[in-house]
Amino acid sequence: MFAFTSERCTMEQIEIYDDVIGRLADMVEAEAKIFAAEKIAPLRRAPERTVRKFAADDMIEVAGPVLKRSPVLNDHDLVAIAEKKGHGHLLAIAQRSVLSERVTDVVVGHGNSDVRRTVASNHGARLGERALAQIVQQALSDVRMAEILGKRPDTPDTVIAQVVGQAVTSVRAAIGSEAESAMEAQLNEAAKMAEARMSNSYWLGLYDFETAWEKILHQGGRRIASEALMCQYALEDRFADVVATFALVADLDLEEAKHWLVRMDTEPFVVMAKALGMKFTTVQAMLKAGPWKHRLDGEQRMQALNQFQQIDPRVARSRIAATRGQRLVG
Repeated sequence: MFAFTSERCTMEQIEIYDDVIGRLADMVEAEAKIFAAEKIAPLRRAPERTVRKFAADDMIEVAGPVLKRSPVLNDHDLVAIAEKKGHGHLLAIAQRSVLSERVTDVVVGHGNSDVRRTVASNHGARLGERALAQIVQQALSDVRMAEILGKRPDTPDTVIAQVVGQAVTSVRAAIGSEAESAMEAQLNEAAKMAEARMSNSYWLGLYDFETAWEKILHQGGRRIASEALMCQYALEDRFADVVATFALVADLDLEEAKHWLVRMDTEPFVVMAKALGMKFTTVQAMLKAGPWKHRLDGEQRMQALNQFQQIDPRVARSRIAATRGQRLVG
C-alpha cells in the first residue's frame, strides 16, 4: 500500500508507515520482510528508519535490495554497514548506480576479490587513489580484473601501462586485447551514462526534497534554520535537509535552492555563501554533500573554495542584491 501511495503521503503519514512497518518487520516471517524490502528499495520517499533497519539486516535477501537501490541511504549509512557486515552486504553496496570515493574506499578495503571486481566494473563508482591502488594490485595477477580495468573509461593511461608492464603474461594479453576490441563499445556506453549524469534532473530525482521541506517547516522553519544546522546536515550527507535549510537561510524558494546546490557551476552558491557570512568549514562541507560529492573533483572544489576566500563580502552582497532586484523587476 505504501509503495503505491508514497509520492502522495505527508511527512506525518510517512512517519506512521515507518513506525508500523518497522514494528511489523520484527514480527513477520522472512519472506514478508524480503517482499517489503524489495517494494521499499526503489522509493524516493521511503520510511527512513525502516530502510536503515532493512539495510542492516543480517539476511542479505532483506538487506540486498535496499543496499543496491535505495536513494534514502547516504554515505554515512553505507560506510557504517560496509565496516560491520560481510561480503554479501559489500557486494550489494558495490552494485549501487553511484558510489562516492569515501564509500568506494571502504568497500574495496573490506571486500574480497569479487567485491573489488564489482566495484571496478561499476562505472558509477568513483575510484580514489586508495581504492584504485588495491584494484590495480589485484589486476596484476587477476585476468578478469585486468579486463574490467581495461574497460573503464576513467582508468589512467599510467595505470594501464603499469599493469601491462608488471602483470603476468596472461593478464598482459587480456588487457591488451580488451583495450583494442572492446574500447569503442565501452566508451559509447560510458558516454551515455555520463550524459545522463550530467543532467541536473537526474541527480535531483534521487532526493525527497518535499518531505525535508515539510519537516523543517514543521520543526520551526526560519526560527531553527541556521548555518550550524546546515553544516551538520552536510557532514551527515543529508542533502535534502541541506537544501531545505539553505533555502530558508538564503531566502530562496525550494526549487531555486535545489538547482543552486546541484549545478556544475558553483559560483552562485559561493557568492551567496560569502554574502551570508558563512564559514569556510561550512562551505567545504556543502561542496562534499549530495550530488557535488560525485560531480565535483578535488580541483573543482579547491577552485570554489579559493573563490569563496578571495571574493569581497561587500561585492558578494551587492551581486546578490542586484540579482534579487532583477527578479523583482521581471
